[in-house]
Formats: sequence, C-alpha cells, structure tokens
Amino acid sequence: MKSPRLYMLGAILAVLAFRVGCTAAFAGTALSGDQILARAAVAPGLTSYSVPIHFDVHMHRPLSITTSVEGIMYYKAPAQAALVITKIPSIIGKFFKGSYSLDMIPQTWPSKYTVTSVEQTEIDGASTYMLESVPKSDSSVDRVVFGVMQADYAPVSVAWHYRDGSSINVSMQNQHLSGYTLAQTESITVNMPQFGLNATANYGSYALNASVPDSVFVTQ
Repeated sequence: MKSPRLYMLGAILAVLAFRVGCTAAFAGTALSGDQILARAAVAPGLTSYSVPIHFDVHMHRPLSITTSVEGIMYYKAPAQAALVITKIPSIIGKFFKGSYSLDMIPQTWPSKYTVTSVEQTEIDGASTYMLESVPKSDSSVDRVVFGVMQADYAPVSVAWHYRDGSSINVSMQNQHLSGYTLAQTESITVNMPQFGLNATANYGSYALNASVPDSVFVTQ
C-alpha cells in the first residue's frame, strides 16, 4: 500500500500533468485570424460550381420599388467568383447589369483579405468569431468584417465598409451539400451614394464541379 505522502505526491503530479495537458491542447488549437478565415473557406475537392439565384429586391432610394432579379453565381478554384445578372426590370437595370466580381463566396476571402483583429461574440445564441480585415489590393474598401461560427467555422455574415461611406451587409443561411457548406439564402442590405436597397437571395440547385468558362469572370 502506498504511503499517504506518496499518494498525495502522485495526486499532485496528476493534477499538474492534467493542467499542462489542457494548456498544450488549448495552445495547439488557438488559431490566428487568418487561419480562422482559411477554415471558413476550406472546401477540399470543390473545384467549381454554378447556381441560379433569385433576388427579391426592395429598393428605397432613389426610387421606392419592389421587384425581382435573376442571376447565376459562378465559382472556380482557387478564388474566382462572379454573379451574372440574367433578368432584371429595366427601371432598375441601370444600377445592375452585366457581370460583377464578388467576394460573397467564402472560398475567395483568404486570397483577398488580411485579418487585423478577432473578437468573440454571440449571434442568435451561437458563439461567433468577428474577423475585422483589410483588403490586400482593393483601395476602395476601408475594412471588412467577417462572421464565422466558432463550432464549425461556417461563414454566417460579411460586412463591407467602403472609403466613400458606402456599406454592404450580408447575413447567410447555409446548407450542406455533398459535404460542402454552401449558401442557401442571404439577407442583403446595400447603402451607397446613388442607391439603397434590401434584398433576399434564394439559391437554387448547385451544379458542383461543373465546367465554368473563364469568360464569366471578366467584369463588363
């Protein structure tokens, strides 16, 4: 039988080993802001996709009008994304036309932004990282804030703040398809000098790893 002193010594050593092990585990899992953003973007095996999108749009400046817009979102690895507008009423067509380079697809984020600070908060009761970031090359953007779930690194929001005072805010509801986390619906608020609007985007059926021509990524 162990003596009381040896038993106590063993207990103390066990507690110390437990604490050291917990500290090492925590240190091993601590991620930088850029690493968190990279995890939000990771999609092994996803080389491309196309998906139709239906927008319900409520423009409130300069005109008050409610209408719908149709488009197709394209993605191609490693970091190309574009929305091609396919149907839009002429009354608001001057504000939206052609193809637009977008950063709404999380797979494009790490290549375009550097995270400068990380805060932890809760969104709808879920622990969330808020990643304040700056663009690597776009001089029109002052900062961007990405929202990423702590539990699984799923992207849930993004807000762009432009140097002219404009802003675009997007909140995301995701779905799981073939092992990938992809957008299902989005709520969008746009405030710019020439117009302001709210919109809801509903994504249709994804064509995963389908052929996507490079021409769709040429801004027109």
